[in-house]
Amino acid sequence: MSEMLNPSEEIAGGSEKLSIKEKLSYGVGDIASNFVWGIVTSYLLFFYTDIFGITAAAAGTLFLITRLWDAINDPIMGVIIDKTKSKHGKTRPYLLYLSVPLAIIGVLTFITPDFSATGKLIYAYVTYTLLGMVYTAINLPYGALMTRMTRDSGEKGELNSYRGMGRTIGAIIVSACTLPLANYLGNGNQQIGFPITMGIYSLIAVVLFMVTFKNCQERVAPSITPKQQSPVRKSALDMLKNKYWVIIAISTILWFLRMGMMNAALIYYVNYYLERPGTIPLYLTLLNLANFVGAILALFALKKWGSRNTSIIMYTLATIIFVFLFMLGGESTILFATLFFIANIFTGFGDPANLTMLGDSIDYHEWKFGDRVEGLLFSGYSFALKFGVAIGSALVAYVLGWVGYDPDAVTEQAKNVMRILTFGVPIFLTLLQAITLIFYKLDKFHPKIIEELEARKMVE
Repeated sequence: MSEMLNPSEEIAGGSEKLSIKEKLSYGVGDIASNFVWGIVTSYLLFFYTDIFGITAAAAGTLFLITRLWDAINDPIMGVIIDKTKSKHGKTRPYLLYLSVPLAIIGVLTFITPDFSATGKLIYAYVTYTLLGMVYTAINLPYGALMTRMTRDSGEKGELNSYRGMGRTIGAIIVSACTLPLANYLGNGNQQIGFPITMGIYSLIAVVLFMVTFKNCQERVAPSITPKQQSPVRKSALDMLKNKYWVIIAISTILWFLRMGMMNAALIYYVNYYLERPGTIPLYLTLLNLANFVGAILALFALKKWGSRNTSIIMYTLATIIFVFLFMLGGESTILFATLFFIANIFTGFGDPANLTMLGDSIDYHEWKFGDRVEGLLFSGYSFALKFGVAIGSALVAYVLGWVGYDPDAVTEQAKNVMRILTFGVPIFLTLLQAITLIFYKLDKFHPKIIEELEARKMVE
């Protein structure tokens, strides 16, 4: 490990303040990620059913099966990260070498081949599975990089706020620009416009990943030597015994399950329930702009009240507003849009807060089990993220299929289901997430854990 850290960095122990340049550079990594994954989250189900040409039920099964593979793929990648040794560190080399493959596969995912129905389905399975695998191989190291930049909870909170802002900037651009660009670049033919649009997004993503690679450094030296690290099987079992990691994993699944459902269902809700298809980019932009505002406010709130307390307060407020939105049903456009925006500001605190608590749970894992395995623990987070989004999208697809959704003949039953999926279920998920975080107590004694970890390094 020491060969990857210069002496001054190792002495610092990862507790010094990070520069604004480094925090901004970390944040743009999630802009890059969401130029690829943001379009998957917001538009892929719509693309598959209304442009690519497969049924909602088939798309739902596709999302489920590919995420089952992630249950194997993500932990494998986590172990690979923990065992990586290179001149660039454990996490940074993946940003350097995998950004171009991610860009290429991203474009291929949004191409509509002239195949039979079966051929199209096979093509969708292959390209989406590969996209998920390569995304894991670059985004998981990107997330774990944060825990190797600093141990300080305040600094981790700021890094994750910048990351949250980066995620929402990427998502805002994707939400606002994708449909207009696909229509313009395809001259009205979205089968042509979507892959061209994805190509533009992917090129920008490559450049931004290079910025993160160049300006973010790995500093944290573990309190153990590589020879003291536990076998993978023991590390995996210890991970499940790490109660704070388990709580954050559950919270993450709930957060991304809600996001996956809302993003997937919102397009159908605005298009068919509100009958305002021209405002789809507006509502997707409001959703992501609100998360951006939430991430900015998190910079101050997380330092003042802590990640746990801030999250519980914000999720409770968001739940109340979601209830009003469900009851309102879009009758008043201005009031509906305003409440929608405010509710998603409150949920926008969740992403940086979750990541900060995840980073602290990794320090707790090292303190309790004597093993620092950022890659493995972040693989669980990565799986929870993709599992939540995929299950959310799959549930939307299955329910739409169950009520006989046909884009050419949308029934009242289908419209009512769209309303329940967009706001009814998220009410329950948001409240459940607030309740889950009540059991997270690590913020009270995390500073003492860091002191003890630093003392162990001094002894060695």
